[in-house]
Amino acid sequence: MTYISYDPFLRKENSRFNLLGNEELDNVISDVHKSWPGSSSGEPGVRKGLLQELGNIIIKEKEKHARLIVSEMGKPISQALSEIEKCSSLCYYYANNLERFAKSDTRESSAAESLVYYQPQGIILGIMPWNFPYWQAMRCIVPLVASGNAVLLKHASNVPVCSQNIELLFRKAGFPADLVKSIFVSYEQVERIISMREIRGVSLTGSTGAGSKIAGIAGKYLKKTVLELGGSDPFIVFRDADLEAAASAAVFSRFQNCGQSCIAAKRLYVESPVYNDFLEIFSEKIRQIKCGDPYDPDTFVGPMVNETALAELKEQVAKALEEGAELVVGGDCYSDGTLIFNPTVITNVAENSVLVREEIFGPVIPVMEFFDIGEVIAKANNSDFGLGASVWTTDRDKALAIADRLDTGTVAVNGFVRSDPALPFGGLKGSGFGRELSMEGFREFLNIKTVSFF
Repeated sequence: MTYISYDPFLRKENSRFNLLGNEELDNVISDVHKSWPGSSSGEPGVRKGLLQELGNIIIKEKEKHARLIVSEMGKPISQALSEIEKCSSLCYYYANNLERFAKSDTRESSAAESLVYYQPQGIILGIMPWNFPYWQAMRCIVPLVASGNAVLLKHASNVPVCSQNIELLFRKAGFPADLVKSIFVSYEQVERIISMREIRGVSLTGSTGAGSKIAGIAGKYLKKTVLELGGSDPFIVFRDADLEAAASAAVFSRFQNCGQSCIAAKRLYVESPVYNDFLEIFSEKIRQIKCGDPYDPDTFVGPMVNETALAELKEQVAKALEEGAELVVGGDCYSDGTLIFNPTVITNVAENSVLVREEIFGPVIPVMEFFDIGEVIAKANNSDFGLGASVWTTDRDKALAIADRLDTGTVAVNGFVRSDPALPFGGLKGSGFGRELSMEGFREFLNIKTVSFF
C-alpha cells in the first residue's frame, strides 16, 4: 500500500508516498511521547498565542491550501477557500476560549473542599477522512492541541499532501516539531498504534464501518474514542416555510462538495400542500447549478473523488429506479471521461429504498411527500443514522417540539446543518458518539481529576 495523491478532475497522479516501517513508526511515537510533557506550548497562555498565529498563517496561505484540496479530492475552489477560512476561525475561537475551558473549578460535596481539574493526557491518534481534508483534520487537532495534548494524524491515503501541509502549518506557527505529526501507515499498523501505551485515545471521522472497526480495536486496548461517522440527515419542509429560502438551503446543503458530506441534506420531506410547488422551485434551482472544472470559481459541482465512488453512486441510483422511483432532474454523468455526476432529484421513493436506507455520498437526493407531523418524525427517525436534521417552519413552538423528538445530535431550524466551533458537534446511533468542538470537544480527551480536602 502507498499513499497516492491523485487529481480526480485532471485524472492524473500528482505524487505518491511510501508507508512508515514499524521501526520508523515506533521511533516517531517515542519522539512525540518524550517531547510532549516538556513542550514549550504547555502553558495555556502560550498555546493561546500559538493558535492565534496559526490562524493568521492559514489566512495568509489560504490560496495555496485551497488549491491542494482541489488537486487531491476535486472540491470546487470557492468551497475549498471557504473550508480554509473556517479552519482559521477555529484557531481564533480556541485561542479566545481555551483558558476558560481549561480552568479548574470548585464543587459542593461532602468534603470540606473539592476541586475539579482538566488535564491533558498525552498523544491522541486522529484518523481523518478525505472529503474535508483540512477542516475535518483541524476540527480534531486544534481542540486537542488547545487542551495541551499531542496528535498523530493518520489522514486518508488519497490526501497525503494536505496531511503534510497541516503538520507544516503547526510548525510554522511555532508549535514544537513533534506536537502534531502526520504519519503514512497501513490499516494494519493502526492497531499497532492504538495498542501502544503512549497512545491515550482515538478520534475518528469516517464511515460507520470504519468507526465500528476502530471502536472494536480501541475497546480491546481500553482507549477512549470519539467517533463522527456517517449521516442521512432529513430536511423537513412544512407548509408555512419560506419555500424559496428552503429550496436554496437544500441545494447548498445537498450539493456542496459534490454531495460528499456526512451532514448533507440526504432525505427531503415536504408537507403535502406545498409539495408540488417546492419540487418545482427546487428542481429549477438544481438545473441552474454549474458543473465542471473545480478550478473555475463559478463551478459548484465538480468531480466525485474517484472512479469507485462514481460507480457506487450510479449503482445506487439505478437500483432506486428499478424499485419504482422516478427521475426528475439529472441521473447521468456531466460528460464522458469525467467523474462528474449531474445533480439529481428523484421522487416516488419508498421508505425501504436504497436512497433512504443507505448513506448516499454524492449529488443525489430523494424528495418525499408527508401529511402530518407524527408521520414525518417517524420517517425521519427511521434510520440507522442520527447526525443532523433541518426543520423549516415559521412556528417556533412547533420547531422546538419537533427538534425535541428527532434522534439527532444537531437540529437546524430554517437553516442547514453545519459545524460551528462554538457548538458541540456529533451524533448518535450509526453516526457515532462523543462530541467535537466547543467546550465539550475541548474536554473529550482531558483527564477530569477530582481533588477533595476532608
